[in-house]
Amino acid sequence: MTDLADFLRARYAERRAIAEAASPWPWKINPEDPEQVLAVDDVVVADAFALSSNQTRNTATFIAANDPADILADLDAKLAIIDAYERAAYTLSLATPGTAPHALMTGARNYMHLTLQYLAQPFAGHPDYQEDWAA
Repeated sequence: MTDLADFLRARYAERRAIAEAASPWPWKINPEDPEQVLAVDDVVVADAFALSSNQTRNTATFIAANDPADILADLDAKLAIIDAYERAAYTLSLATPGTAPHALMTGARNYMHLTLQYLAQPFAGHPDYQEDWAA
């Protein structure tokens, strides 16, 4: 496991906790008031507000499109990427240095590590983020 993988898992765990604590999903736009987002039980999750009616509706649509179920699915996909990276790193540790497969796996691992660096970019302002993770 790498520090970067641990960092990402911690950030994703924080986001998962927030999503799981939110109002029941899926969320939808209120057909009677397109500026409101409703939970699955038709309770208002959010009243959108912006400078224009069109922008307000677009804001409500954005909120509804990012309901907790979608966030959880996104987090699961990102965690799968981290797991794949760690499996590749483990497999590489078992390979014999100097062989062609070893060189190919090293390259693949490096690209996967770059992927983790890209995943970390949204958290660059976090106090635990390390500058050498910048892609």
